[in-house]
Amino acid sequence: MGDIGEERSTDWSLTNGHGYILNRDRSHAAASRLNLQFYLWKDAMKFNIHPSIRASLPTNAAIADVASGTGIWLIDTARELSEEAQLDGLDYNLQQAPHQKFLPSNVRMRYWNVFDDVPDDLVGKYDYVHTRLLLLVVESKDPRPIIRNLRKLLKPGGYLQWDELDTVHMSVKKADPNLNTPALDQLRDWSWADGRHDWTVKLDQFIAEEGFQDVKAEFIGDPPELARAFNEQHLLTAEEFAEGLVKLGKKEVASKYFSLVEEAYNESAAGAALSVPRVVCVARKPL
Repeated sequence: MGDIGEERSTDWSLTNGHGYILNRDRSHAAASRLNLQFYLWKDAMKFNIHPSIRASLPTNAAIADVASGTGIWLIDTARELSEEAQLDGLDYNLQQAPHQKFLPSNVRMRYWNVFDDVPDDLVGKYDYVHTRLLLLVVESKDPRPIIRNLRKLLKPGGYLQWDELDTVHMSVKKADPNLNTPALDQLRDWSWADGRHDWTVKLDQFIAEEGFQDVKAEFIGDPPELARAFNEQHLLTAEEFAEGLVKLGKKEVASKYFSLVEEAYNESAAGAALSVPRVVCVARKPL
């Protein structure tokens, strides 16, 4: 297989203007990957709501999860809270979320695109707003339009938590430092994507610029025992990206990534893993 390293910027540019690129034609597979991702993140992070926020929320807290996906964060978080709390999932696509009758009684789902104007009835409604993994949604390396909308959702004094990937510090972990991992190295280089995702390590700065207070960023890596599991989840993401390219008619480029994933899996079996740390930013809207 040829080296795709020099082409990665071009491959990413093929997705410009197409929004969320990860494939949704096989939604059951995409939803399974998202649910796996949630449990891996929780195991690594040890929390849903950041501990610095959790103790400050009232028992009847109004909570929003933006880009709620399968609703798994809402379902799990609802178990930790009083039944008086109200949890709303907001997403532009609710096909992967459970039917309302399958959800806890205090969890509701609602259509809303984070780039649209905030509906009047949601302005200033929430004590706490959570969002996660908008990496492929943020445009032009600028999360500020999204931050402004998240701020509008919050009550004065309300809390924001944004969980994101840190592609700047991603690496290939190896059981043997001499192990050769060209495919995993290429996936790492592709994910760097000529710096288009570097904004995530500066997310706390962007949030502070939008008038939030008590802004903090915490970086959380992969425990060694979860490195392989996280690696497989990253390979699933790469496959979904390739499937998204197929939908765009870019079959030749997509075939490179399918082959790359197969080679990367073989390298993983030999004792390597693609590791992408997380960054969790918390902040408070001024009173």
